[in-house]
Amino acid sequence: MKELKRLGILTALLLFLSPARVCAGPAEDALDAGLNLHDAGKLEEAIRQYDQAIQSNPRLANAYYNRGNAYYDLGDDKRAIKDYSEVLRLTPKDADAYYNRGNAYRRLEHYRAALRDYNAAIRLKREDVAIYVNRGSIYYGLGRYEAAAKDYTEAIRLGPKSPDAYYNRANAYLKMKKTERAIEDYNQALALNPDLVEAHYNRGIAYAGVGQHERAVQDYSKALSFNPKSAEAYYNRGLARFKLGRHEQAIEDFSEAIRLDPKDAEAIYNRGLTYSRIGKYGHAARDFTEVIILKPDHAEAYGQRGLTRLYQNSDAQAVADFEKAYQLDRTLKEKFQPLINEAKNRRSANP
Repeated sequence: MKELKRLGILTALLLFLSPARVCAGPAEDALDAGLNLHDAGKLEEAIRQYDQAIQSNPRLANAYYNRGNAYYDLGDDKRAIKDYSEVLRLTPKDADAYYNRGNAYRRLEHYRAALRDYNAAIRLKREDVAIYVNRGSIYYGLGRYEAAAKDYTEAIRLGPKSPDAYYNRANAYLKMKKTERAIEDYNQALALNPDLVEAHYNRGIAYAGVGQHERAVQDYSKALSFNPKSAEAYYNRGLARFKLGRHEQAIEDFSEAIRLDPKDAEAIYNRGLTYSRIGKYGHAARDFTEVIILKPDHAEAYGQRGLTRLYQNSDAQAVADFEKAYQLDRTLKEKFQPLINEAKNRRSANP
């Protein structure tokens, strides 16, 4: 059976910007007007006021800073970066500007640039939980899971009531195959925020990884109560139910996953395996055929269809399927030969 599906990188990033700042000076009126418009959600009008403030005083760092925030809120990360960079030219020790520029770089997927900015922000502002969480998420995205876990641990030290820090550290532990520690952190994250759907889903993956399939089913079910259109949760719950011997329920879950994602070849393949397990060889053969249509090089689908055809007394078709499977993957012969012998014996015993 296929590996459990994970929902990408499920890190819950704390991407809030630092509060807007005000200052006195020649451009105070325009800056204040911009801040008021910004607070009211009128971002483009706010930007025009910030423009006026900058025209009046080109060295007014707060005007660049808040205009950068407005551009960030509008999704214009390149302009936001340009403004935060100007803030840092004028005030090189501004931790918030480094942090916000790091967020903009992260959203552009310029991860190494984001990492440099988070490093600078931490040097200037060592007690900020959000910076550690976001830097940890960059490390996570770069595959540096130990560094990510270290940052999340520091975030937890500074803010022990942050469910996101526990959740993200759990994800890092899961990648590091420290499954029990991951489960402990998911438990803590959910104690702090019971509605953290991703924690239910990923804890289900962790439970499945240590063979606790009943608990995995409970977590996938909870995740589905929040998001009933998650094909991945249905798929993974189907795997857990298969492991528990609940084949009819597993088929229902795989079928729902397929309804939500009709081209999910692995859901179709595993439903075929489950049909075969309960003797519905015609249904199984149709599923394996569908997998082969979607993925013509899926060697195991040919092998499994060959087994179902043996049970259906279609020996010539079975032989053709096995030959194709072995052609695609020579290692399968050793795996399938005992299954072929078992199928032949069972068919002989039940003519």
